[in-house]
Amino acid sequence: MRKIFGYALLSAALLGSACKKSEEEKAEDRFEKAQEDLKDQREDLREEAKDVTDENKDVIKEQKDVAEENRDVAKAKAELSAAYTEYKAKVNQRLAEFDTRISQLEARGTEKARETAAKLRERRNELSAKLDRAGDRAGAAWEEFKKDTDTKLDELRKDIDEEF
Repeated sequence: MRKIFGYALLSAALLGSACKKSEEEKAEDRFEKAQEDLKDQREDLREEAKDVTDENKDVIKEQKDVAEENRDVAKAKAELSAAYTEYKAKVNQRLAEFDTRISQLEARGTEKARETAAKLRERRNELSAKLDRAGDRAGAAWEEFKKDTDTKLDELRKDIDEEF
């Protein structure tokens, strides 16, 4: 009986220490798992920080591209404005020549000459008004505007020349 009691005591001691060790192992495993999770989170944060840095670089590059495009647009607008100013000066010079010729026609003194001069002056004034309005809308349709205006100027010149 002593032997049985000894074995029972030994078994209880072994089982008790085995359970205790198992709890320690579980706690150690949880601690290691927490450390691994922390390490993973740090790595995730590093990757996210790198992604944010890369995105910031992309944003800065895009801002530079937008600024460059804005400079190009401003340059194109300035060139268009200069072209319009130059074209307007040339057209105004032609219109002044037409004024002189129309005044000469009017000076003839005949009723037909005055009527013809009035019609020609009206067409001349329409072209002048069209030219004045063009500055607001000439942008995209600039070439078409110039072609149309040049055609009408040529027609007016031809009609004036026919009267002489």
